[in-house]
This record gives sequence, structure tokens and C-alpha cells, in this order.
Amino acid sequence: MRGLSRRRADLPAAAHGPDAHGPRSFGPARACQPGCHAAARRPILADPSRERGVIYPHHQRAIEAVTETLRRDPEVGALLLGGSIAHGFERPESDVDLMLVIGDDDYAGRLRDGRLQFLTAEGCDWPGGYAEGKCLGIGLLAEIARRGSEPARFAFQDARVLFSRIEGLESTLAAIARYPVAEKAERIRRFRAQLEAWHWYAHEALKLGDRYLLGLAVARTVLFGGRMILAHNEILHPYHKWFLRVLERAPERPPELMEQIASLYDDPSQANLLRFWASITNFRTWEGAGDPWPVQFQRDSELNWLDGAPPVDDL
Repeated sequence: MRGLSRRRADLPAAAHGPDAHGPRSFGPARACQPGCHAAARRPILADPSRERGVIYPHHQRAIEAVTETLRRDPEVGALLLGGSIAHGFERPESDVDLMLVIGDDDYAGRLRDGRLQFLTAEGCDWPGGYAEGKCLGIGLLAEIARRGSEPARFAFQDARVLFSRIEGLESTLAAIARYPVAEKAERIRRFRAQLEAWHWYAHEALKLGDRYLLGLAVARTVLFGGRMILAHNEILHPYHKWFLRVLERAPERPPELMEQIASLYDDPSQANLLRFWASITNFRTWEGAGDPWPVQFQRDSELNWLDGAPPVDDL
């Protein structure tokens, strides 16, 4: 696959063709369901709640061009449309986000060599336009379905199959995008501990005049309060870029929640902190039992390295 690991500034206007190294045959492209592969030849419907209803024509042209190129690459077993266009968050200047599903041996080699990115300007005729994607192994998709994080799952929630040569791909994608209901109560308890801890840190930051700690604590307070609401609605956490957009879509949430978040960022005062905290904690009777929140916070934020690799910000 040409176009991998290219800097955006170096992208030519001409199309990239498939590369010739390491081909892996998946057999002929097949129909996964009636009409699911026709997305490369007709407009792809955006989120039905959007007034526009159909993606921008320049995005559609780019999707069609890149799809036809990658369809001819035997290394690519399936091509998925993801990102802002799939989720219905796109703007006219948005890039096209793709997911290229490849064989496990090819994925292992690319992971080892750091060649997981796809990048091209093929068919991207708007200023600064490009299409980019990630290479994903078939086995990785199965692992995400089995134990993936919520952001890993959300990436596939609205994905469109542009073409596929992989048997059973649709059922795997459905399993990935399913909210892990069995873990809902435990997650809410853990999110509540984080909310309480960071709410406390925010008040400490105000007393100390520590702007760094205050900014971090406000963001974490909003994050984990919002995650409690997402979990209540059984909505996957999308990661930070679209967090507020997804939270705003939650059908059951405290009244004026989004306005309270905006006020908290505009004025991170004790009053606004307490107002947001109270709107979350009083929204309903939350899951009880388990450890006191300081102990749960210690388990999740201070002793988490005992169970595996620490997060990069704790290295």
C-alpha cells in the first residue's frame, strides 16, 4: 500500500496506487449484506438526525477513488469508513478516515516496523484534503470485540463497510460496537471514585492557586462525571475529541448539564464545581457498595501499574 507513513505536507495531488510488497490474497470481494458494498458507488447516508442527511460530495468522491484503488490491493481484506464522516461529525474541511483490515501476519510485520498508517491525497480535491487510515489485523478486531476499551469500540460504532473479502466481518463489527453491559455497574462505581477525587483536587487547586492542577482537575471532573452519564445510558465513550458531542446526545442526563460544563470551563469557581458535581451525584441513586472512593481511586490511579504496564503519563 503506497501512501503509508507519508507526511501530509508531502502528499501529491495524484493518486497513490497499491504497493507491491507482501501481498496476501483474501479472495474476491464479496457482498456482506445487500447494498453494504455499494457505498463506494452511491452517496453514503450520514447520521439520520442531521439535516444534511448525505455526506459532502467532495468527501464522497474521495471515498470512491480510494476505495477503488484499495479494492485492487490483495493485501487489504476489508476497507471501513470511520472517523467524523461515519459518526456524523464531519465539517467541509474534514479528512476522510479509513480502517484497512489486513491479515494477521501482515499486521504483525507492519506493527514491528511502524508501518500502520495509510495516507493519500487521491481524489481529495478540497484545499488541504487527504484520506488517512490505520491498518488493523483480523485478530486485533476479535480482541477488541472480546475485551477492547470503550474508545477502541467506539471507533467501529458507525463504521461503514466499503468492501470486504472477510467472512463474518459484520458479526465481529457488531460485537465490537456493543456496549459492555455486564461491566456497567462496576464502571460506574470506578468513575464515581474518580469524580470524587478530582472534584477534591479541583478545590485544593483553588485554595493553592495552582492553575496547572486546576485545569487538570476540572477536565477530569467533567470527564468522569460525563462518563457516569454515558454509562447510565449505555453509550460508549468516544475519547476526548468527540466526548462532549456524544455526551450531548445522551437521552437521559441532568438538565442543563452542557451549560454547566461550559460555565465550569469559563469560570472554574467553587460554586460552579459544586453545581456540576451536585448535578451528577443527585441525578439518580448511583451504584453503591464496593470500596470507599479514596481506596478505589488508589487502586485505579496509584496502584494500576501492579496489574500491567503503567499509562504513558505515569511513566
